[in-house]
Amino acid sequence: MKVGAFGDVVFEVSDSVVRTFKDFQKTTAPRWAVHSILGHSPVAEFVGPGQTEISLPVVFNALLLGGKTIEDELEEIEKMAAEGTVGTLVIGERVIGKFYLDNVSETVSRFGGKGEFTHAEATLSLKHYAERMS
Repeated sequence: MKVGAFGDVVFEVSDSVVRTFKDFQKTTAPRWAVHSILGHSPVAEFVGPGQTEISLPVVFNALLLGGKTIEDELEEIEKMAAEGTVGTLVIGERVIGKFYLDNVSETVSRFGGKGEFTHAEATLSLKHYAERMS
C-alpha cells in the first residue's frame, strides 16, 4: 500500500516492503523584516509568507526492502540532493506541494557481519520550492 511519495521515492508498506517515515513534521513561518529606529523600539514589517519546511525521518530495515539494500536506498536519496531534484510531496492522497531536499541526515544503527547496513534512518529536510516570478 502506497503511503506517499517524494519525487521518485515511494513510501509504501506491504508484506515484503516497508519504506516509510515515522513522523511528519511541517513548519510554516511568515517573513518579517525588523527595522531599527534610533531612539525608538524596532518596527516590524510583514514581508510575506515564509518557506514551508518538512522533516521526514525515513526508517530502513534491510529485511523489508524488497531486495534492495539500505545503501542503495540512501544512495538514491543522496543523488536527489546532489542533483538539486525538485519533487512533488504526496502524503496519502494529499498533494502537499513541490519541495527540494535541503538536507539529508543519515544514522546507521545496526550492521551485519560483513559491514552491511541492516537498520538505518535518513531524515529528509525538505523546503518548499516556489516557481520563479517573472
